[in-house]
Amino acid sequence: MFGAANWGQLIQYFIIYGIGFILGAYGGMFSECSGIINIALEGSMVIGAFTGIAFMNILGNAFAGTWLLTSILGVQLLFLISALFAILCSILFSFLLSFVSIKFKADQTIVGTALNTFAIALCTIVNTSLISKKDSPEIGLSQFNLMKYLRFNTGNTFVDTAFSGVNSAVVLGVIAILVLWLMMNKTRFGLRLRACGENPGAADSVGINVNRMRYTGTAIGCAAAGFGGFIIFSFFDVFIGNWRIDALGYGFLVLAIEIFGNWKATGIIFASLFFAFFSAFAPTISAFFSANAINAGVFSQRAFYYMLPYLLAILSLILFSKHSHAPKAEGIPYDKSSR
Repeated sequence: MFGAANWGQLIQYFIIYGIGFILGAYGGMFSECSGIINIALEGSMVIGAFTGIAFMNILGNAFAGTWLLTSILGVQLLFLISALFAILCSILFSFLLSFVSIKFKADQTIVGTALNTFAIALCTIVNTSLISKKDSPEIGLSQFNLMKYLRFNTGNTFVDTAFSGVNSAVVLGVIAILVLWLMMNKTRFGLRLRACGENPGAADSVGINVNRMRYTGTAIGCAAAGFGGFIIFSFFDVFIGNWRIDALGYGFLVLAIEIFGNWKATGIIFASLFFAFFSAFAPTISAFFSANAINAGVFSQRAFYYMLPYLLAILSLILFSKHSHAPKAEGIPYDKSSR
């Protein structure tokens, strides 16, 4: 039977997945509301996760034994700096999509698919190169033992388990979600961005630079997705030492969340939390099985639990895609002369 520690672990994973998924889905929303189809969310999450974790690894090796790795304040600062670096690299990655889509009017779906493959391949090559030079395991953070500075020690098992691992990047992620929600729903910028995705000709007629807005929307989108990838994978790397150079399909899952949320900032939050719960349930129930030595049918059960978010994504797309209303001009290159 689930105990306080199991429920705490479920909440812990739910927080991390929830923030990561919302940011990832917001990445697609900002890009597509501007008129650029962003299939490259998987690549953005990979780039953000890899560059942020690699940067933390480099800083950790450079400042080993110093206050940056041996104090709570230092570790929080390390996460914050690395998160900002991941965001910067994701913004740079975004221009590969926006430049080719806007300047050369290429098929955005094909470009996004190619960028997903490119991102994973690039990170794999860089990682392999660093391994060969250092003669060490693949890039990761578990060797720095940062978790001892991120544990809650209130004496309450549920609280200590639920909030251990929460770091400055996670807090910044919550702030980013609030800022992005306000930006999309309550600012003139958000209104102009949505206008460029719905009717770029009308937006251009009132003086809005459509292409500039699309560059900006894609940059914000990829930055959000990359940040979400960093939050998820840096947590798992520090907490359980499990870093892999792929996003495990999270980029496609947040794409489904974006559609399920109907390209609306509030709808995406609820859709993200729905899928975050089932994503959090899989590792929690697996840990429960292991801790209680439950062996019968464990492999098939675990496989099903880990598959469940993706099965639900497929089901939700089948049931609700007909009721979704994508921006009318998404994927259509804007030609000023056609206005």
